Amino acid sequence: MVNRTTTALINRSNSHKTETASQRYDRLRTEEQPPGKRNQRISVVISDANYMSTELLTRALSRVRTLNIVKSVVNLHEAVEAIVNLNPDVAVVSTHLAEGPYRGFDILRQVRTLSAATQCVLLMDDSDHDLVVDAFRAGARGVFRRSGSMRLLGRCISAIHGGQVWASSIDLQRVLGALERTIPFRCVNSRGDVLLTKREQEIVPLVAQGLTNKEISSNLSLSEHTIKNHLFRIYERLGISSRVELILYAMSERDVD
Repeated sequence: MVNRTTTALINRSNSHKTETASQRYDRLRTEEQPPGKRNQRISVVISDANYMSTELLTRALSRVRTLNIVKSVVNLHEAVEAIVNLNPDVAVVSTHLAEGPYRGFDILRQVRTLSAATQCVLLMDDSDHDLVVDAFRAGARGVFRRSGSMRLLGRCISAIHGGQVWASSIDLQRVLGALERTIPFRCVNSRGDVLLTKREQEIVPLVAQGLTNKEISSNLSLSEHTIKNHLFRIYERLGISSRVELILYAMSERDVD
């Protein structure tokens, strides 16, 4: 005789067989979260070029259960005001706004100064190939193409909120190429104090070139263990956790330097 508990387990197992891979990803990610955080949604401000596109984007993202759209606007002043006053977790900003093309970059720069807690995703047209590097320089933590699905944009927002960066492999290659051509990296804090040692500043461009720890150690005549220690200290001082984040961090700081 099958009891109620057994029946419930069977039903749950059968329901998982019919779910898509994407649905299973969302379910497992939710189950892995601590119980106290499962109901906490990511607050988002949206800024697009016109009222129609902003409304469509807002409606689409409102269907993502992990997100809470707190404000949607179409111009620079309203966007900056909403971000500063509402202090959202993430701001999705279009490259072009009601005032004209490329005004979204002004939002990124102002948010970087006025609202450090808010992470920005730049919403780009597929044709804006040359703007990826500028986006990260201006302070974006992610770039997202309009051809992508709303479900994917929701994951992008979640990733940015979780302290990660978001870029396609093609866009990341553009960032890598630009970083290799930049001036030597010098990371400073708000007081102008250099955060990295001279040796650590030498390591960053080599990481950007895609060199392994072994190759970097050979290039600098240091042991591989020493390179690992340097990278650990770099990550710790800059508050990052991976090579990709280091590359994008270096790109975003170049304008400051």
